[in-house]
Amino acid sequence: MSNHFEEEFEEEFEVVSMEDEQGNETEFVIIDHIASGGNRYLLVMESNLIEQEEADAIILKEVAINADDVTYEWVEEEKEFERISALFATHEGEYDIRLD
Repeated sequence: MSNHFEEEFEEEFEVVSMEDEQGNETEFVIIDHIASGGNRYLLVMESNLIEQEEADAIILKEVAINADDVTYEWVEEEKEFERISALFATHEGEYDIRLD
């Protein structure tokens, strides 16, 4: 039996898996993406949180592309994070940006 929600979920969002330094894999959905200052940024959320109305999202910065592998890192520098968050806020569609 097919799960209708899972089918819609797969069609609506691109799903990517990321592995941390310990080898733990986490699946994320890409909610939005932007380019700024020659860099590409992704607004992502853990796929198991997508149904929550007020789930936290993460901003990732593309840092390397090698063949079939793309490397991202969390945006940790405060000024860059604020600048990119503001850009995502202007892209709002089905989501709202709120900084805590």
